[in-house]
Amino acid sequence: MDSPHRTRLINSSRIIHRLWIEDELSRAELASRLGLNRSSVSNIVVDLMQRGIVRENETIDPGPKGGRRAIGITLNKEYFHVIGIEIRSDSYTALSIDLEGNVLFSETQPKGFTAKTFKAELLSFIESITQRLNHDGRHLLGVGIGFSGIVDAQRQVIIRSVSLDFNKPFDFYGEVASAFPFPVFLENDANCGAWGEVIFQRKRKLRNFLFVLIEFWKAYDVHTGLARPTVGLGFGFDGKIYRGSNNRAGEFKSVLNRDLNSSEQVVVDRTISVTENKEALQAYLGELCENLAFLINTLDIAHVFIGGNVEAIETSMPDMLRYALRANSLDHSDGGTQIQFSSLGYQAVSFGAAALVLDKVLMNLEPLSDYATQKVLPLFHLLA
Repeated sequence: MDSPHRTRLINSSRIIHRLWIEDELSRAELASRLGLNRSSVSNIVVDLMQRGIVRENETIDPGPKGGRRAIGITLNKEYFHVIGIEIRSDSYTALSIDLEGNVLFSETQPKGFTAKTFKAELLSFIESITQRLNHDGRHLLGVGIGFSGIVDAQRQVIIRSVSLDFNKPFDFYGEVASAFPFPVFLENDANCGAWGEVIFQRKRKLRNFLFVLIEFWKAYDVHTGLARPTVGLGFGFDGKIYRGSNNRAGEFKSVLNRDLNSSEQVVVDRTISVTENKEALQAYLGELCENLAFLINTLDIAHVFIGGNVEAIETSMPDMLRYALRANSLDHSDGGTQIQFSSLGYQAVSFGAAALVLDKVLMNLEPLSDYATQKVLPLFHLLA
């Protein structure tokens, strides 16, 4: 790829990303924000308008100082769409969103995924869902997939998953993603929930936060057939998702479970359904909140988002967590931590998976590097 063409693709991507963040800017404002000359910006805007990616709006008021009225440039919200999928051992949730995060399509259906049939099932499913959602002439930016397990997001490798029975590494990019002409990304489900908050609230410039994914139907006890509660954590620091040194950040086991041979996150009575027994649910949430309070206070986290099966816990968990925060604090304060349930509800993971695509596609310039390992060029497969 020659240098001028590469530079133009990068600047095109930067313009699209800036318009996505700020909604509407003039050519002069784009040039100022991005440190480009106006001529370059104008040429790129003309190209993007011809493709239908951006539009000219009515003139922008110059303000009290007067001067020429500038023409506003905005993204064509009807040009792109993104697909996000949460896959589980017994079902999936799939949705399609536009660049504003408006949900265009959503469905949850029973469909099992396991390690043994994962490749064939997922290849077929992605092919089917992308064809079904090829609506209104929108261009597909990519597909994001939320997955319960430890994921090396950089190499796109599944390291391990208890719920889907992955006991050895699986090369997701080589076996699945590389089969498609559009970007396909895999991420841990709790991290997807965190991505959803970062993107959904991007104008707030959310910096440091914790996303807690609580689900009561993702795993089942093989002996009793009862659903087992699962917890995943997603950490956001300085506006970015923290994955840890070995991609294991957010993997949770209660500090009160000291059994070296136990893989239970929080030890519960396996003969009781946590969601149907109020005392069992309160005990479960109480222990979970003690663990969360230690993390929140120690790391001085300002925002906590709770996603997943919020209906079962929305009346009690915020107060329980605030109590735990005060009990864990040296000054008996909750530190002003903001606690709220994700507005995305049960779609938090699938929405976050789609949000991950937006971040990767709009900002990832690595594929333009001479050392790129992936053949698919995210946004640039539409611009090249």
